[in-house]
Amino acid sequence: MDLGGLSFLELAKRTARASWRDAVFGQGSRMAFYHFLAIFPALLLLLVLAARLPGAGLELKDTILDLARQVLPRDASSLFQDTVNELNQRALSPLEIVPASFGALWGALNGMWALIFGLNTAYELQERRPLWKLSVTIVGLTLALAIAGTTAVFLIIFGAKIAGAFSEQMHLTSAQGVFGLRVLQWGIIVTVLLFSFALIYRFAPNLRNHKWRWSTPGALFALIWWIGSTLGVRFYFEHVTDYRRAYGHLNRVVMLLLWLYFSNGAILIGGEMNSEIEKAGAQCSDNGDSGLAGNEEDGERSGS
Repeated sequence: MDLGGLSFLELAKRTARASWRDAVFGQGSRMAFYHFLAIFPALLLLLVLAARLPGAGLELKDTILDLARQVLPRDASSLFQDTVNELNQRALSPLEIVPASFGALWGALNGMWALIFGLNTAYELQERRPLWKLSVTIVGLTLALAIAGTTAVFLIIFGAKIAGAFSEQMHLTSAQGVFGLRVLQWGIIVTVLLFSFALIYRFAPNLRNHKWRWSTPGALFALIWWIGSTLGVRFYFEHVTDYRRAYGHLNRVVMLLLWLYFSNGAILIGGEMNSEIEKAGAQCSDNGDSGLAGNEEDGERSGS
């Protein structure tokens, strides 16, 4: 892994300073708001689609709820479960599908636009792509991430069937079967997250000739930060305080929003790390062959 000639400690210091300067968690809160608005309409559309596939609707719902229980704090997971169960019981008419699709699309596209803005800030760039190209980038990345997430869920469903058949043939105990299923689930989740982060860092910033190799360190750090923040949020709300005294029944909504807040912060911090690596690499390179060395597409560095 090329860190642009920086040590891990120096890279961490530079990333922390840049993240504070660029207010990544302020931008992360903007992204969390849009993602909160998009997540449940998107799940509703996914459940409607799965209901048309023989036997897939119940398995899809159970898989989504199982993943929510593993990732979210207990109360936020219960909110997720109650909402998904309610959505799953609704039979939508074609006229009702339209506003649900619009709500999911509006929230997701605005969340992606906020992410692009945050990554441009991390790279100290101005957004100068033509409107049509920027629109294609936003829509393309949103659809790519939606497809990646949906594919991961269905892979987990089919993987669970294969794991169950394998457990029966090998006469594994119930505990061994559950452990194997968890390993399979998280293997798929980690792979999809790494791919998604690398895809975002490759195409979202206003850079041209941006190489995949620059995305690897930030993608790995974003994954580690996401896992760490997820565990931290779960521990805080389940063992320190659950915010019920301050928010009442809304504490479940607050937990979900905070989880989205830290998750989006992880993506932006990973972008800050990639930016610092590229800056250091440009300084060390004799020919300045880097995505930040005069290589911005249709624009210029905001600080130049």
